[in-house]
Amino acid sequence: MLETRNSELLSDVVSLQEQLERVKLELKIERQNKFATNEQSDDDAKPELQEANQDDSGRKAKRGAPVGHPGWFRKTPQEYDWDIDVKAPRVCPCCASRQVILLDADPLEHLQEDIVDGQFRVVLYRHVVAKCIACDTLVQKAGPGEVLGSRIGPGLRSKAIYLRNVIGITYRKVPRAIEELFGITFTAAALIGFEKALAKLAEPVVDDIAKKLASTDGPVYADETYWTLDGDRAYFWVHGNEQFIHFTFETTRAGFVSRDVLGPDFCGTLVTDCYGGYNAQVAGAKQKCLAHLARTSRDWQKLVAPESADYQFFEDVKQFVQRGTRLHRRRKAGKLKGAALESEILWLRNELERLSLTDVEDEKAIQLQGRILRHLSEWLVFIDDPRVSPTNNLAERAIRPLVVLRKICFGSRSREGGERMADLMSVAETARRHGHRASDIYYGLFTRPPDEVLRSLYAPA
Repeated sequence: MLETRNSELLSDVVSLQEQLERVKLELKIERQNKFATNEQSDDDAKPELQEANQDDSGRKAKRGAPVGHPGWFRKTPQEYDWDIDVKAPRVCPCCASRQVILLDADPLEHLQEDIVDGQFRVVLYRHVVAKCIACDTLVQKAGPGEVLGSRIGPGLRSKAIYLRNVIGITYRKVPRAIEELFGITFTAAALIGFEKALAKLAEPVVDDIAKKLASTDGPVYADETYWTLDGDRAYFWVHGNEQFIHFTFETTRAGFVSRDVLGPDFCGTLVTDCYGGYNAQVAGAKQKCLAHLARTSRDWQKLVAPESADYQFFEDVKQFVQRGTRLHRRRKAGKLKGAALESEILWLRNELERLSLTDVEDEKAIQLQGRILRHLSEWLVFIDDPRVSPTNNLAERAIRPLVVLRKICFGSRSREGGERMADLMSVAETARRHGHRASDIYYGLFTRPPDEVLRSLYAPA
């Protein structure tokens, strides 16, 4: 009896050791592919400290400058490189009235520091004094390359915003880089002011990009990544194709975010991963990412015995994905046509059906097969529409700079900061896809009307 009991206990120990090793391996994979860090919480903070840090409206008050902290003021340049005389506007910019009269007064002078042709320059703008009779206000119009009321010009502004939102440098390091390269000093707070002004000017452009994506009948690729908003969880969403990229910042990962971008009547093909938030999105067709299927098979294949049927199932899934992506590449390059193309398509359809009916035993293999069955009609849409890619790599490449920046700056302190970044990156990525420099489009937003910027943005380089 003791020998029998010991044999049973030994068998249980071996089984538990195998389960422990499997759980350790699963934990290692999950840590490697971890989607987000733990949420930070201020629940343990003392109530009296929370009340002390709030203003009259109940919002969290700003920290403010230390006692005795000296203020920082920009020095007024004593010399300038050239001067520009600016005429008075014919139409009042406030009320659109044409009742503008010139006043007998000395011109108003405006010194502006900027980067012109790669060099630091100081420009003096002389504005003729004019007044609108209808609204009784003094009126001015911006001269060439001028930002009214600002000591910093559009050239420097656009380059600083590019370094922050496209290259991914932190707010405090951008002024240091500009000072080292061009000898111009400004603060991180000034950079935030530049972003606020540009994001306001970019709103019509961003809205037009979203409308372009919503009205297309071709593929639109979507993805999302987490972001930290003052210690809480938030998300950046990206929707785009080969021509247009649109970023959205939201505090939720719910699927209505995607529906708000593409609208209720989207008739194109939505290419995504298997996240359930996209299930309620109306679309002409849906293509699930084959790369995610292969990636999951590669990770879960490590959890089963090499000689098992489940191991072979994961290997067959990877082979299926490899041949599907190869078909798309070769057909796009014109190297696969006629009977060879039809034969490859037939193999993919038969193989997908076989994979969905294969007998598997491991829980991970069963889970992956269930995923294949849930989206059975959404794996080979790219076969019928050559414009559609079998993977979601376009959206993942577009969102990768945000993932890198998240590891550098650890997120945003305010919702407005995340929304500004979404708008500015939408403009930058769309400009890059049309062969333009993002800093040039930023410069145009500071100096030209939005309709002119749209025409130059969509025009081929």
